[in-house]
Amino acid sequence: MTGIGRPKPPPVKELNGWQYLGWHCCWCDKALRAGARSVGRAEGHSGAHDLSIEVYECAPPCPERPTEIEPE
Repeated sequence: MTGIGRPKPPPVKELNGWQYLGWHCCWCDKALRAGARSVGRAEGHSGAHDLSIEVYECAPPCPERPTEIEPE
């Protein structure tokens, strides 16, 4: 079953440094240029520290963006 909306971004532990900093697409790892948009908040923790951060995708639609929506 698919939902309506956007897929959840990958967790922080799956992002590389450039993706975490918001310089690269969170799906395909291409450098972001004009037209990038937010895909939500990548969640992550290290002990008591919240490492969650806003992540972005390249000019929509990113070809590697998942099509299935994860259940809430």
